[in-house]
Parts: sequence; C-alpha cells; structure tokens
Amino acid sequence: MEFDRELIIRAQTGDRSAHEAIVNQFSAMVFRLCSRFFRNREDVEDIAQDVFLKLFARIDQVRPDENFPGWLARVTVNTCYDELRKTRRRKEAMETYGPEIAAEQTVAPKEVDTLGKARLALQRLDPKLRMPLLLKEVEDMSVEEIAKTMGLSQTNVKVRLFRARKKLQSMLGGTEGI
Repeated sequence: MEFDRELIIRAQTGDRSAHEAIVNQFSAMVFRLCSRFFRNREDVEDIAQDVFLKLFARIDQVRPDENFPGWLARVTVNTCYDELRKTRRRKEAMETYGPEIAAEQTVAPKEVDTLGKARLALQRLDPKLRMPLLLKEVEDMSVEEIAKTMGLSQTNVKVRLFRARKKLQSMLGGTEGI
C-alpha cells in the first residue's frame, strides 16, 4: 500500500484534512482486519472507530519514516484482542452472576458448499491461529510483516501458520491444498 508520509507530519500538527485522509486511506484495511475477529457490522464499526481514536490520541508517537501501515495493523489486531478479552470476561460474568438461561439452543446454519465449510472452519479457529493465516493469505503479508504486526518472532508466526493450516485441514476432512 502506497503511503504518503507527509500525511503523518501534517496530522501531528493537527491538520484535520490529514486526519480525514488517513481515515479514508486506511479504513478499508482496518475494517477488513476487524471483520476477521467479529461478524457483527456494528461491532466492527465500533472497534474500527476505537482504532482510529487510539491512532489520533497517539499520533505524536508515530514516526513518519517507520512502517505506518504495519503499525496501524498491529494497533488494530491488539484492539481486537482486547475486545475479545472483554467480551469473554463479560460472558463469564453473566454465566456466573447473571440470570439462568434455560437450555439455550443454538442452531448452526446448514452450509453445504465448500466455501461455506471453509468459512465456518476458519471462524472456529483459535484467533491466535486464525489471525496470522488471514494476514498471510488474505492481506498478503510476509512472515516478517506478520511478526512485526503481531509482536511475535518469525519462527512463532511460521509455527502458527503451520498449525492453522493443519487444524483447518483436519476440520475440513483432510482436503488437500490448504
């Protein structure tokens, strides 16, 4: 993604048009990453807004000569992880202290096509395995970029990619070419 580093400098001086240009240029990437964690459009929009609020609150810490898109991707992923942790804590609190829910039934959609099965399997992957796989295959990031974005070693990224592919393969019944 081509990025005008001058935008960061202008944004750091408080130029509102630079802020708007940054949001316009990177909102698609931020939405795409958030939607890998959350399916509800309102949740994705809220989290994306949080990401941009964090960005502009810390804009003075951003170095224009660094990999800004990678840094923003990392802020996005970390914000998503934070929200997942909050959601899990809320769910646990409701299960422990909330009203009792009598035999809640969940109905899984019947998807028979291969794409639907793959999408469902991908959603069921642990986020620690799903995220590197999506960054590699969908966002077309290198292992090095993924490592920087997620704050992991390159070896750890490779291990997670291997495990994610293996897990998907077993979930999809041993389909070749994953």
